[in-house]
Amino acid sequence: MRNLKKAAFFIALLVVAIACISVIGYSYISSDSYPINDNQQESYNYQEGVAVTPGQYRDAVFNDITGDYRPIYPGLTDEQYNEFFGQLPEFKKDFFQISKLVYDGKVTDYARLSSDYWLQPEFYPGWFTSVNNSYINNDPAMWTPEGYGCYPAIKEISVQRGSDVEVNTYFKAGYATESYQGIVVKPYLPAAAVSLRGNTLFSQPDNAKDFLNVHIDNPDNPIYETFKSEITHSNVDPEDWFVVLKPTYQLLTDKYGAVTGESGFPSDWVRLLKLNIDISPETPPGDYIVAINIVPPCFEINQEFYFSIEHAYYGSFYHPSGGFHRTNIPHFQVVMHIV
Repeated sequence: MRNLKKAAFFIALLVVAIACISVIGYSYISSDSYPINDNQQESYNYQEGVAVTPGQYRDAVFNDITGDYRPIYPGLTDEQYNEFFGQLPEFKKDFFQISKLVYDGKVTDYARLSSDYWLQPEFYPGWFTSVNNSYINNDPAMWTPEGYGCYPAIKEISVQRGSDVEVNTYFKAGYATESYQGIVVKPYLPAAAVSLRGNTLFSQPDNAKDFLNVHIDNPDNPIYETFKSEITHSNVDPEDWFVVLKPTYQLLTDKYGAVTGESGFPSDWVRLLKLNIDISPETPPGDYIVAINIVPPCFEINQEFYFSIEHAYYGSFYHPSGGFHRTNIPHFQVVMHIV
């Protein structure tokens, strides 16, 4: 009997763990992560053993509800179209032509691409498998505090010794996340490059740190800037980026708790991450790897945001993110062939 109870306990624990993974929403990280490289022929098999959601191409059809070419989603009301997508740019007629060029690796200069494209959730391959449960049939009993990811998750480039390069990826909040996520993004030199499944592709040269200097050029969150010099400790180093990602879904209520509507994607739910890599002229030729890690802000930072609870921008929905994520692969990797 005791063994049966113990088995039942572990089954229940497993169910809870699976539920937490689905609620927090990390499944989209791998499905939105591939493939984008500056080389037509990849040097390594990044997606071996991983089922990757393909990018979609759809014919441009005018949507009378939105007045542009946003796809038509059966089940969404006119009001929900405005609530979910109203803060985003106009959906362009050539959207799917451009997004497919990006997915196919024919366009890799992400900084040149207009945000009119990459701010649309349809830009990311995992969207069409998520929209039904995340928005059309969102369960109000479920709360999703955490979700984020990079698209792409791997970028492969060839660079000259002695050059300074900026490498970009799109860093985005998860679908239907309901909190303001405080996140510290840290660049680093990992021990090895890995595939999307976590298999080692090649080892980092032992002396890489002597030749590579990496930092993120994005400005830190402006509210953090107002108090960072006053706190006794911060885990945001000079090369890091502290960002607060806004909710991509909220159920709106009045002061009595009655539902008054919904909100969706804010105008900055995706950020262009700017990873700067300084390469010494003395760097031995070879393959190198740079990556980013994501960690929660320290107690001192979180406490300041909790004290700013009266601030309408964050309120009580601030959530320190970064503690629950896939640890077998970095959120973003840059595979560099240095010549």
